[in-house]
Amino acid sequence: MSKGREDWLDREDEKIEDPLHFLLHRGMRGIYEAEEVLEGDHIYIPEWKLTIRPHVAQWSEQSVMLQFHLSSPKWDRDIYETSAGIGSGAHNALGMAIGGFAFTLMQGIASMEKDRNPDELHTTYGDTAHRWKVYKSDIIGVGESSAEMRNTPYWEALKDGIAKRVGNQKLCYIKIYGVKNGDTITGECRINNIPSPELGQIVAEMAGKWQVEGFASQKQFIFLLQSEETYSPYPYQADQIAAATRTAVNMFMECDTQEKYDEYPDRLVERLQDASLAQELYSFLPEICAEHAFDTLTYKEELLLFRGEEAFSVYRTQLASYYMIYDALFEDFSTGQFDDEVYKRYIGVSSIYNVICSAKEEGADLVENGGELTLSFGMSDRYQFR
Repeated sequence: MSKGREDWLDREDEKIEDPLHFLLHRGMRGIYEAEEVLEGDHIYIPEWKLTIRPHVAQWSEQSVMLQFHLSSPKWDRDIYETSAGIGSGAHNALGMAIGGFAFTLMQGIASMEKDRNPDELHTTYGDTAHRWKVYKSDIIGVGESSAEMRNTPYWEALKDGIAKRVGNQKLCYIKIYGVKNGDTITGECRINNIPSPELGQIVAEMAGKWQVEGFASQKQFIFLLQSEETYSPYPYQADQIAAATRTAVNMFMECDTQEKYDEYPDRLVERLQDASLAQELYSFLPEICAEHAFDTLTYKEELLLFRGEEAFSVYRTQLASYYMIYDALFEDFSTGQFDDEVYKRYIGVSSIYNVICSAKEEGADLVENGGELTLSFGMSDRYQFR
């Protein structure tokens, strides 16, 4: 920690009038393993081509919640992180929040940028093999500690599950967070900010073994950087997927006869000039709406994807388009671009709704009593895994 940070942490009597200004000009300075430059509302690290945009989400004299948006032209995604701090005063709380950011996320990024002691990982997505370098941040803890917590082997416990859930991304970041507070135990594992309930349960089981009586937590970040030899860049940005999603929805809503609906998949391929993206939009949009509507059911992370006669096990986090389509769809719902009629019509043609109706005819109410579903999608021989 720099001398400047020690000074402001010691000065609890100094009132912080503008938290963001304080954060940019003092709190977030000198905490990296490379030289940083202040540029308006963000911090830039030239050596890493990394931009860090902080946001003060909550602020009081004893607690703070900070949000960070990190971007680099070297990556194929942005990174988002939230870090909270509680202390005897604003400076102490701020120091805890910044420390949680600096000593996990930023320490892991520094290891990646410096190529520091990477592990290797080999994965398969669809019909293609991929190779990765793996960089781990230190594990930091808050609250109580015990002997078995000092070297928690998160990567060893999770790596097989993580390998199943990464696709053809350039960069994947994994956040691991475990909490034990008396009898309350929480485990979280996020891949590119998407929670994995199955991997989170593994983290919870590890946290449950901690020999502590009060509050204890641990956090670690793991970064996967794919080899240039196995990486194929995804051809679309989020705004292009958003435009394609609007096209798909509008064309779907124009299908006022069965004949038009039957012709819709081929017409969507012709309009988008991309058979794989058209098939994904045609297949995913109804299930996304239905899954959102029937949230008492449990939907497995794993999907079954049939390409011609071949069957593949695929996770949502592997598909480059899935969450971009999801985000684009609900952004347009929230802004009024699409209305409830779109939502209802997509639900009506979904396989989820069909399963619910079939079960009800046989006397089982899945909406009332819950159930677990594995979604499956049929694609043509032309479909490409991306």
